[in-house]
Order: sequence, then C-alpha cells, then structure tokens
Amino acid sequence: MKFKFLLLTALSATLSLASAGVTPLSDKVAAVVPDKQASQTPDAEKLTGMLGERVQNSAINRLLQTVDPDRLLEGYRKRPGRQEWDGEHIGKWIHAATLAWVYTSNAELRAKLDKTVAELIKCQLEDGYLGTYEPEKRWTSWDVWSHKYNLIGLLTYIRYTGNLEALPACQKMGDLLCKTFGEGPGQKRVIQVGGHAGMASSSVLEPMVWLYRLTGEPRYRTFCEQILSSWERPEGPHIVSRLVEGQGVNKVGNGKAYEMLSCLNGMLEWYRVTGDDQLLQAALNAWKDIVAKRLYITGTCSSHEHFQGDYDLINYGNVGETCVTVTWLQFNAHLLCLTGEARFADQLERIAYNQLPGAQRPNGKGWGYYVQMKGLKPYNENLTGSCCLSSGPRGMALLPTFALTTDADGVVINFYDPATATLTLVDRSVVALDVQSQYPAAESITIVVKPAKPQTFALKLRIPSWCDNASLQVAGQPAPLTPGKDGYVAINRLWQPGDKVTLTLPLKARLIAGDHTNEGKAALAYGPLILAVDAALSNGQNNPALPGLDLAALKFTVEPAKETYLAWPDAQVFRITVDGKNYGLAPFATAGCTGSRFRVWMRLAGAAANDNLLENGIESRSRQGNLEGSILDDLPVVTFDGKMATEDWYAVTLDKPITIGKLVFSQGRLFHNGGWFDASAGKPQVQIQETKGSEWKAVGELSKYPSTTATDNAKIRAGQDFIVTFSPPITATAVRVIGKPASGDAPHQAFSSCAGLRATAP
Repeated sequence: MKFKFLLLTALSATLSLASAGVTPLSDKVAAVVPDKQASQTPDAEKLTGMLGERVQNSAINRLLQTVDPDRLLEGYRKRPGRQEWDGEHIGKWIHAATLAWVYTSNAELRAKLDKTVAELIKCQLEDGYLGTYEPEKRWTSWDVWSHKYNLIGLLTYIRYTGNLEALPACQKMGDLLCKTFGEGPGQKRVIQVGGHAGMASSSVLEPMVWLYRLTGEPRYRTFCEQILSSWERPEGPHIVSRLVEGQGVNKVGNGKAYEMLSCLNGMLEWYRVTGDDQLLQAALNAWKDIVAKRLYITGTCSSHEHFQGDYDLINYGNVGETCVTVTWLQFNAHLLCLTGEARFADQLERIAYNQLPGAQRPNGKGWGYYVQMKGLKPYNENLTGSCCLSSGPRGMALLPTFALTTDADGVVINFYDPATATLTLVDRSVVALDVQSQYPAAESITIVVKPAKPQTFALKLRIPSWCDNASLQVAGQPAPLTPGKDGYVAINRLWQPGDKVTLTLPLKARLIAGDHTNEGKAALAYGPLILAVDAALSNGQNNPALPGLDLAALKFTVEPAKETYLAWPDAQVFRITVDGKNYGLAPFATAGCTGSRFRVWMRLAGAAANDNLLENGIESRSRQGNLEGSILDDLPVVTFDGKMATEDWYAVTLDKPITIGKLVFSQGRLFHNGGWFDASAGKPQVQIQETKGSEWKAVGELSKYPSTTATDNAKIRAGQDFIVTFSPPITATAVRVIGKPASGDAPHQAFSSCAGLRATAP
C-alpha cells in the first residue's frame, strides 16, 4: 500500500482530527518517483452501498467484535505459536484495524488497537526479536515473515495515530534484521530462510522500505539493497531478471503466488525510492502475464497457492487463496497510483465486487481460505490454520484508499459505489463529492461536485471495460465520452458548488464464452458482477446445460434479493430458464452464502464437458465421520468415528446411467491416527453399479496409490489425485472407491479420508 503523507514536522506526533480527518506522519525520505494518483487516507471518503456495507461489516463485526487479541498474542506470550507462521496474524490485524479505525472513527476499535499494540510490544525481547520461535529455532522458517507483518502493522499504526511509542520496537526489529542478514561474517542471506525460493522472507522488503523512508536511517536502505541483490543470486528467485525477460510469473522462484506478489509490492515501494525503471517494467510484465494467462473471471489468481501453467485455471478445489486475492489487489493499487492508468482500476473493480466479497461471509465475521469457482463457500471465523482470515480484512480496509481520489489534474472516480468524499487537490484546495447511485443495481450515477468556491479542475471518470454504451451529461447537457491516454474521460471546466454530472452505465446481462479449461462452458455477468448459479435459489440444482450463447433463449430476469442474499439494501438476484426449469443466480459475492452449492461456469449442451459427471448425484460414504465436507465439491470428508473398520468406501449414485472415461479419486486429509487407505491389503478398488440397486462390480483399482500400511502413509499427500482410465469406457448408475482404512498411531480405531470423486466423459 502507498500512503499519502502530508508535510509535517518530521516525526511529529500531532494529530489533526478536524474536517480533513486524520493526518498521517510524513517521511524523512521523499519518493524519487511521485505517485500520479494519490492514495487517500481511509476517512477521506465513506462508501455506503454494496462495498460500504462489506467494509463496515469487516471493521466492526470482525476486527472489533470477533477477533480476540489474546488469541493473536498467545504465540508471543508463550512461544512457540500454534503453527510455524502463527505470528503473522497480529501484524495483519493491526494493519487492517488501523485503517478500519481511520475509516470508521470507532472509539472502541481505537481502544482495542492501542491496547493490543502495547501488549505486542511487551513481548519483544531485549535484542529486538518479535517472533514466536524458541531460541534454538530462530530464523529457520517463518519468523522473518512474522517480523514483516509486525512491521507492517506497527508502522501503519504509527503513521495514522501519531503514537511514536511503537517506533523503537520497529527500529529494534529492523536493527535485528540488519544484524542477522547480509553478506558479512556470521550473517545469513535472507533468501536462505522461510522457503519458497527465498520469496517468503525477502518480502520483508516492503516494510523495511517504509522504515527507511520514515526514519532516514541508511542501514535500512542497505538492507533493502541487499534483498534486491539476493533475488538475482544463483539460488535466488530471480524476480526482476526473469520478469524483465518476459518470463511468466510461474517461472519466477517456485511460482508461489502470495509470496511473489508480496515481493512485487515491496519492489514497487523500492521503485518509489530509487526510480529504477527496470523494477516498474518487471511489475508491468508480471501484471500483463497474470491478466492474460492466470486470472480467474472473478478477479483472483492461483490454484494450490501457486501460479500454474498458461491458462491452467481449474474451477474446483484449492483455487483463489484469499491471501493471493488481497496481495493482487495491493499490486493493482500500487500500479494505479504509480501510473494513473484506468486499466488497473478495472482490475480493482473486478476484485472488489466479486472475489474479495465472495470470500467474506456477508456479515463480515468469517472468511474463506480457498474460494473456488464452484462448490461451497468455506467460511470460517477461527484463525487457526488459515492465514487468509487475517488477510481478507486488510483487503476490505484498503478499498476506501483508492475508490475516489485525486491526481495532478483534479478528481478521479474509480468506483461508483454510493459515497461521500472530501478530497484535497494538489493546490491544497478542498473538493467535496457526493456520488448518488444504486450501483451495481441501477445504471444511473449522479455526481454532485462541491468545491469550496468556483474552481477549474478536471473530473475524471472511469468507464468500466464491461460497458460499451455509456452516456454522460454535465449540468444537464450531453457530453462526449472520449478517454484520454490514461483511460479516463476527463471533464475540464469551471466547477460551481452543486454542479451535477450524470453518468449512465447500462446494466445488462452478458454471456461470456469459456476457453481453455472452460471450453464448452459459459458464465453470466451483469455490470461488474460475475454471477453464479446457486442451488438454494434453484430447487437444489445448480448445473444447467445452456442451449448455446443466445442470451434471449435464457429469459434472463432480475429481482430484488431476499433474506440472506439481501447483503445490502439494493441487492438483487437473477433468474434464467433452461429446458423449462428455473435457475436462480446470485452475485459471486453472495453465492453460496446459505451453505448451498454454486457454480460460475455452466456447461453448454452438446459440448465436450470437462465437468464432473457425478456432481448432480447423491454422495455417501461407509461412515459419516466428524468432518463436514463434500466429495462433489472437493471439500474433504473423513470416516472417523473412533471405531475399527475393515473397509471404507466413498460413493456417488445417479438418477440416470452415465458413460465414464476417467475417474479421479483425490486423497483427503491426513492425521497422525489415520486418513489413508492401507494398501498392504490391496490397492483401493473402483466399483460400479451398472443399474440402480444392482450388485457392486469391480472395474479397476487405484494402481498408483502408494505402498501404504496401517501405520505408514508412505508420504502420500493430501489432495493427491489418483486417476483410473477406462478403455473401453464404462456405463454406471453409481460408482465408489473402496479400501481398508488405516489406524496410524491409534490401533484401536481406523479411518480414511477423501477430498473428491470426479468422473469425466470419454
């Protein structure tokens, strides 16, 4: 994130809480490359529509009311934490909570923030260490990562509160990092710890740039320089060189998306300091590669936490890690500020109206880790085991920093959520704005411009890339819609207080034809919203076979949302008719919010289906187990009931026979006391029922299943796929995988686990 720092006495603790709101502290080191669009302090604007509802819910319902500071601090108060990276949560919370406090002015949140910061600082050791590892395990894994987020959180807190009591803790952390990592005798290289080709630990670049700019201490600049240098060592991730050469992001480091985007965000902060054009070029090349080849329709990227091969965008399973969504949002926000180009705001809109709220429970309390294009929304409120539950609120808290903003020419409007804003232009004059809309539920947007006195400047409007027939009126008169080089339509005039601009962005449904992994499918969009068929709105069904790409044939209609789907006052749901059946769709932001199954991509009738032929069947297993999930939605289930069993099975039964060319069994979760099949008794078998209720018949086995035993899982991996190909194809009304469950280190019981069962056509 790029902060807008007003000129104050260096490191002054003075707060301004007048009409201009909170004034962040200034830097000692000015940027060599100034931003072309300013990042606003969050209190400069208030969003009151769909986005405003989500931002407010995140601030109050989660950051204030749900997250327990004692849970955040426990790994610091009594080292080590619950898992190796547990220390990251508190820094993320402080970052998000600080921005949320500035936005809401909530006194209770500020009090919680002050207390939590004070308690975290108490946990710092004398040498500056503020991680969760015991001494003998320091700097072996994720503690640089935790220091990164503690710096991000505390420096953000210092910036906006003016409370300098936390600054010594930040400098002690920075000094310890400088002492520990470098090229000198006894020092480690930062890329040698933390994993993922050094990208995890070296992403500490971002807050170390902040610390350098805030304090002006040369040692922090040297540390940042060493990180950039370490990237290009033989064992390094080669972030800059490979991207400048035009290689895909999947060829950088080990392709780990969250860590790489974190490094790229730090790299852009360093670009501001140095003006090295090669860094900006590397970032732009990465952006182009992601948008062209690795971006999901909802505005996220990555599967299994990595950038995959070109156009490899699977729809189910470990897709759309929320940490990746948020760092991708930050990356686009950086590029928007640095270039002032509307194309980056287009991506921010896609994220903000789709994937980001789609990962958030509508009431703001919970978040999902992976939020795929079909299946179930995996909302969770418990931090343990999920880095993403602390990342999501950071993304929400950042939205007010770029929705409405300024540049050298005047005011820039990136989002059309109803809003009020008070913005300061480059000449220090103040302009108030009132955006009156029901966006994205209605097409008309009125912008009331309120300069303190008549004044000449530009009002820049982003015409969304999805809209091809916008219209504009200024003071009641039609006006041209000619975008400039930056992609914005600029209205340059002498503005009188109360002048009105009316922008019309006609909302209509669009059928988007799939390609590559989605060939033979289509998705529906409405304005900025990506829609998803929701089983709760469709009598339990969510897999229509569209007759083609003729929208008129679907009889598309719009209606007001009700109950849980009414996530903001103007929320809508949508309906289509296919083969005489009515299907309901919801925006991806609310799809599946009742616990129902949903899907973005719908198959086209007659097309070669990549879909799971089993997904409209009824799943069952030998024992219910104690883990809620669905093997039809790639959500692991287990058969654990604390008892012994000699066999386990996972089955799907269908209404009509299907012809199967390939069956895929995905290994479920693994535990110390079981979760796999014992292959010493024979490989797990595939069985079918040829007709309803007939005898089960063996038709194959998981031949690549490893040589496991009751107590040894042979290093099988959770999520590992085992494929059985049938030649000739088989016809069945039911299919199951059956084998002997394992006991692990608890011989009095045995159980197995399955993450998914998929069948595809020949």
